[in-house]
Amino acid sequence: MTPFFRRIRRKLANDNKFLMYSRYAIGEILLVVVGILIALQINNWNENRKVQAELFDIYSQIIFELDNDITELSLNLEYYDNFKPIYDKVISDSRTISLLDDGLSRIMARYVQTNLNKSGTDRLKSISAKDSLSLNLIEAYDLMENVHILPIEKLINDEKQVLVNIFRDNYSWYPEWIGKRITKDNSSEELQYYFVNSQEYRHFVVSSYQQVYNNYVPALRIVIPELKKIRTDLQMKIYK
Repeated sequence: MTPFFRRIRRKLANDNKFLMYSRYAIGEILLVVVGILIALQINNWNENRKVQAELFDIYSQIIFELDNDITELSLNLEYYDNFKPIYDKVISDSRTISLLDDGLSRIMARYVQTNLNKSGTDRLKSISAKDSLSLNLIEAYDLMENVHILPIEKLINDEKQVLVNIFRDNYSWYPEWIGKRITKDNSSEELQYYFVNSQEYRHFVVSSYQQVYNNYVPALRIVIPELKKIRTDLQMKIYK
């Protein structure tokens, strides 16, 4: 009996078929694993490409919106820069009738309301792939909407509306004031006297100055260059 088992053992040891089949099976398993890994890699690459394409599309939209916002904010800054000398004369109580030609009666009449273009930024918030530039952009718009720009504009506009309501309810020259451009040569004496001498008007202008030149204009001088830099960085990302 023992010689019989010895013969079987020698036959298996000398037979390469078992080893060949084992190697073949392992090779097949490796091929399947490698194929799965390659498929996963291709799928990840395709997904990343789609995400990148969507991100660049959002960047392109944001660049267009940034152009509009930068233009609007720059016009607001230019407006208040132009009117600062008149504000200063009112605050120092050195008003003259000639200042009516320069807009003395209108320095608080402008309704300033920036319409931030946020569609692209809102799209950016909705995707998971965000780099540091995207996060800076989102933060910049959140601050403009909630801290630096829109809230201050609301304060400026609210105070302006209070003053306009006072004009409407208390002064006979109100229709004249809203109906034409006021100059020293085309306005009534009552209107001229008010804007040149009224301490009520001066107090409103002083209060407005605090919001405009201590808060709003400094914010614009920071925000506008920041938005321009973000725009440049976005373009470099798209076209690099």
